[in-house]
Amino acid sequence: MLKYTSREDKIKYYYSLLKKYRLSLAVGEKFLAAYRHTVADLESCPIFGNAIAYGHLRPTTRDMYENTTIIKSGLITPKAKEILYNKMLDKDEIIKLITDDHVLSPQTYANFIIKYWYEIFHGNLDMFFKHMKLISTTIVCTKEENTLFSKFTVNNKATGNRIRLRVKTENRYKEAGIDKLFSKKEGKYIFGFPIDLSNDFLTFEKDYLLL
Repeated sequence: MLKYTSREDKIKYYYSLLKKYRLSLAVGEKFLAAYRHTVADLESCPIFGNAIAYGHLRPTTRDMYENTTIIKSGLITPKAKEILYNKMLDKDEIIKLITDDHVLSPQTYANFIIKYWYEIFHGNLDMFFKHMKLISTTIVCTKEENTLFSKFTVNNKATGNRIRLRVKTENRYKEAGIDKLFSKKEGKYIFGFPIDLSNDFLTFEKDYLLL
């Protein structure tokens, strides 16, 4: 919790989080900016007090998304692996065909963070950094797969301009025809969704996100 009173103690606490989550100073500054902006929107908007309660949700979720980073998990889809290890392709050709994809849709997950702000994240920079790192985690996939993943998220007039999901998060790779991911760290394929989702998120997804 943000229980420290002196500026020196707060700075030490901040740097301890960078060490705990193995974050660079640049990434830590992005995460801290996201926290600061969310606090402002939820707790101290000079006009609305809680701006989100008045419908100003998208700027906050978008800001959280823009302050994520790319933390490579070392996981690769089978199609991306074929491209990555194809000796007939040079580096520039490979770059054109593959990309990093966030395992969890950051802007979608930001809705969960806001919903549970006071229960989980309020005054808890440690927990916020943990979840910002979570939604910054990526796999390597083909650009075609990345485009397909994006179609599982809907945000239009039909949804009231709110983010909704066509499929459960834990099923997004399965629905895209991907039943395994190659782990560069382990040197083998792994099965199932690569991130353990909390019960709180699963409940939120069921109640507020799924179409």
